[in-house]
Amino acid sequence: MLVRNLRENFDTTARLHAEHFGEHRPTSTVMGVSDLALPDQLVQIGALVRLDVKP
Repeated sequence: MLVRNLRENFDTTARLHAEHFGEHRPTSTVMGVSDLALPDQLVQIGALVRLDVKP
C-alpha cells in the first residue's frame, strides 16, 4: 500500500486493514508517499494473485 502522509494516516490505515482482514493477516508492505495520482486519493493498493494454488 502506498499511503499519502503516512504519519498522519497510519492509525486509520492500520485500523481499516485489521477490520478488513480480521485474524487472517496477509503479508503486506506500507510505504509513505508525498502524493498520489488523484488529488483526493489517500491510498493506492497493489496486489499479486496466484490462481494455480490449490487448497
